[in-house]
Amino acid sequence: MNQKKSLRNCPICQEENGEIIHTQNFVLPEGHPLSNGYDIICCDRCGFVYADTTVSQKDYDVFYAKLSKYEDKKTATGGGESPYDAARIQKTAECIAEFLPDKSIRILDIGCANGGLLGYLKKLGYNNLCGLDPSPACVENTKQLYGIEAYAGSIFTPPQDLGDFDLVILSHVLEHIQDLKFSVKLIEQLIKVGGYLYVEVPNASGYVDHVFAPFQDFNTEHINHFYHPHLSNLLIQFGLTNKLIGEKVFDVSPGMSYPAIYSFWQKQESNSSELVIAQDKMLKQRILLYIESSKKIMTDIDIKLQSVLEDAADVIVWGTGQLAMKLLVETSLAKANIVAFVDGNPINQGSVISGITVLSPHQIQLREMRQPIIVTSILSQEAIYNAIQKMKLPNRVILLR
Repeated sequence: MNQKKSLRNCPICQEENGEIIHTQNFVLPEGHPLSNGYDIICCDRCGFVYADTTVSQKDYDVFYAKLSKYEDKKTATGGGESPYDAARIQKTAECIAEFLPDKSIRILDIGCANGGLLGYLKKLGYNNLCGLDPSPACVENTKQLYGIEAYAGSIFTPPQDLGDFDLVILSHVLEHIQDLKFSVKLIEQLIKVGGYLYVEVPNASGYVDHVFAPFQDFNTEHINHFYHPHLSNLLIQFGLTNKLIGEKVFDVSPGMSYPAIYSFWQKQESNSSELVIAQDKMLKQRILLYIESSKKIMTDIDIKLQSVLEDAADVIVWGTGQLAMKLLVETSLAKANIVAFVDGNPINQGSVISGITVLSPHQIQLREMRQPIIVTSILSQEAIYNAIQKMKLPNRVILLR
């Protein structure tokens, strides 16, 4: 056992001791505010699994305000632009409508991205909607696409006089938050007595059953890994009572699915019950299986990269997302002669990785670069391949899976 006194302490129970079950490293663009690596810790007390990162909540707020990938409606989730994202958001909206059918309730979606969930709720007849997101561009998209009230800000910096709500939505937000307990305390204050909190997070116990890229869930953004007991341990500390909890799986791309936990919690008049932090031992075992599965996939990818790099003096790397950040430090790609990085998301273009500027696909075409292209995204590899074919680029294209 590799025990450690954590740098961050358990975000659920504040225990300072835990076991290192994995160490994850990244190569990040120059000036990136987040961490280039951290230990994955399993808490000795409650069994929660989390990233032991020293990055502050302020740094995360800066990242989501200025470098949010969710701004780009073509490549990001949250706006319902892809059929998979649209189906996911629609089912979430229908779940909320079934649980809370009163269309007059006041609803706040924290981390609304491009407003897709609010847009579907509006279609279902809800007319008192509000969005909050750190990215000003996402806020403008929400306003323009759906005509819904929205504000730039985070859980920690909401606009003044926002008021209180019958329902606050946290859909795929808590896994991103450094200071979980303080965030829930602030959120609870936005909920009316008798009102509800809807929480949806990735189901960490199901990671191993839905692996499509190695260590896809250990990334710069997802730093908290929940299962039912940990979500309950967090929320009951603030007088919230669970009314419904369940699991679901949704498609994110052809042949790729993702597990999640969803739940409704009600704010009570007062909380006089004694707080008991439950211990969970199952999540650690499930995460260890996920780690072993990811290692095998990473090894298979590295074998393929070695074969490609034996025949290619120079290569182009297309995709600068989470997988690329790992490949650049953990595989043969770290030693490759990369002549260009390419990314279709405008938020990534112009950034500098290992001294090399990230270009747009159009710039590659203009420069008539002929080197082999390694597509370093598994989630988006089909879309990237189709884009390359549409541009009629003559380059050899290498897909990782």
